[in-house]
Amino acid sequence: MNPNKRYQLLERWARETLDSSQIEIYPINSDASFRNYFRVSDHSDNTYIIMDSPPDKENNQQFILISEILTKMEIPSTVVYAKDLSMGFFILSDLGPSTLLDHNLEIRIKTKRQEHYTEAINILFLIQKNGNTFVDQLPVYDLELLETEMNLFLDWYCIKELGMNAAQLNEFNLENCFKYLSESALKQAQVFNHRDYHSRNIMISKQGELGIIDFQDAVLGPITYDLVSLLRDCYIELSENEIRHWLEVVHQRLINEDLIDISYEKFEVDFDLMGCQRHLKAIGIFSRLKHRDGKLNYMKDVPRTLGYLNKVSKKYDVLEPLQNFINSTYLQ
Repeated sequence: MNPNKRYQLLERWARETLDSSQIEIYPINSDASFRNYFRVSDHSDNTYIIMDSPPDKENNQQFILISEILTKMEIPSTVVYAKDLSMGFFILSDLGPSTLLDHNLEIRIKTKRQEHYTEAINILFLIQKNGNTFVDQLPVYDLELLETEMNLFLDWYCIKELGMNAAQLNEFNLENCFKYLSESALKQAQVFNHRDYHSRNIMISKQGELGIIDFQDAVLGPITYDLVSLLRDCYIELSENEIRHWLEVVHQRLINEDLIDISYEKFEVDFDLMGCQRHLKAIGIFSRLKHRDGKLNYMKDVPRTLGYLNKVSKKYDVLEPLQNFINSTYLQ
């Protein structure tokens, strides 16, 4: 459908659904998917988010399911007020005008940053703890999915972005690294995973309250996955001191709640290796967004994400092939 025609239908539906001809609709940032978002205010100064989520490209039923589960878990997150599933139109709660990333970039006040991350980790802990009741409704983050995600790195970054061929890639033997990372992930405690828990998906209201968006890809997966998404964020880098502090806090909390029974040292290893899997996937997705979808902006985050891979791969002998790859392609 012509984008202008689709927007006209969306606008008409929103006016009819909100029962007002006085609403004002403003486009806001889209995400890395095929969805588009708009903020709408009505005559009572209430604000909502309109989501245009084409049903032929997005799993809207899963979005609704996870939204309902998070509400039952009392997680501050997007609520669906109205929907037209045939068109993929939604009216959602407005969780705030800015993201945790915005606050990190604009407000470099240590106490405020600590407050935000304390709350983000509190919310994550509730997702993991309360989510146990609902994990049977989630897809499983299995070996096939873990490896498929890392193969995005090969297909879209190595081949499309760097112009490498299969013979060149085979010299690095990255597949053995990928297999090790997948097996490590599956050995961790498995919990409710948001699966994209980072600073761009944590909203902050005008009152300073946090809320969670972009949760439709939730799975039953490794307990360090969301934590590494937050602390080794592809969009902003925390200091190593900050990361270690939060790792220690979370480890002790998970021990106290009987969600894990491993040493801090093992927890850190799991965290590191999980981060490698996620960052390989992210670089592949950023490259796909550029080459398939024409969204070039995400490539600016590749150096930071490769930097995480470089730092971690130096720590583990089993990741030597990955370190060799980075040395040969990125650090030249």
